[in-house]
Formats: sequence, C-alpha cells, structure tokens
Amino acid sequence: MDPNQVQENGHMPPLEPGKQKGYLLKPPVEGLGGWLILVQISIYFSLIAITALLITNVLPIYEPEIWDVLTDPSSPYYDAMLVPLILFETVMNIIFVIGLLIALVMMYNKKRAFPKLMIGYIIASLLFGIVDFAVASQIELLAETDDGQSLTQIVRSTIYACIWIPYFIRSERVRNTFVN
Repeated sequence: MDPNQVQENGHMPPLEPGKQKGYLLKPPVEGLGGWLILVQISIYFSLIAITALLITNVLPIYEPEIWDVLTDPSSPYYDAMLVPLILFETVMNIIFVIGLLIALVMMYNKKRAFPKLMIGYIIASLLFGIVDFAVASQIELLAETDDGQSLTQIVRSTIYACIWIPYFIRSERVRNTFVN
C-alpha cells in the first residue's frame, strides 16, 4: 500500500510491518545543496580570480617606476583618464573581494539577506564590467591592446545574471534555506 495515500475518512492507512513512515507531502527543499553548490563554487572561484587579478595585474601598477610613467604627461603612455580608471578598478575589485567574503559568511550562516546581497553583487559586477569597458575603450593604449576579452566578459556576466538572478528570486531552496 502506498503510504502517501489517504483513506476516504482522511486518516493514513495502517503501515505494513517493516515499512517506514511515509509523508503526505514532500519534505521542503532546503540546505546548501542542489544548485547552491554551483553558487558556492562560483563565489570561491570569483574570490580567487579577483584576488589574483589584484595581486598580479593591479598592484604592480602602483610601483613607482610604472606609476611615474603612467602619470607623467610627457610620457607616451600617459592618458588623463588612465589614473582614474586604475583607481576605480582597484577600489571596485577590493569592494568585490570584501563583498564576496561577506557573502560566504552570510551563506554559511543562512542569513536572509544573502540572496539580495548576491543579486546586488551580480548586478554591480555586470555594471562595473560595462563601465570599465566603456572607459577603457576611450583610452588609446588600452583600446589598442584589447583582444575582445572585455566584451566577452560582459556577455558572460550578462548570461550569468540572466540565470542566477531569477534563481535567487524564484528558488524554493533559496527561500527555505536563507531564513536566519
């Protein structure tokens, strides 16, 4: 006999010996499993990638030899928009690292604000990519060295946003997991 069936009088049918107790309804989907595993992987990957970018590409720009060349108006590498762009990228990437660390803490503590934080992070990341691309394409030195990777990253970020923002809004698992 199916333990999920209800008799006409509204009571559960008697269980057969040796059978486990059944449910009338499926238990709620919750916890950091399912598609949230991909979210966790994505957060860790982004944290590592942004930190590596800061260490290998951004921080060396601040070394005096490089900084002097980029900020000297008589240098062939000088552009008035370059220093503000470098500062903008540095600040935003540091904010993203801090945001991702906060997101990890919130995720593992199952905080109710985690889905909103992730939606905000996804939107901010996409907007940052668009603004960064628009400004960088105006700087001759950067426009010449662009191999199309920036535009590819914007397309990836857009697809990522189109997938994960609706997931965070509509997912039963997200609703049932982030309740604290």
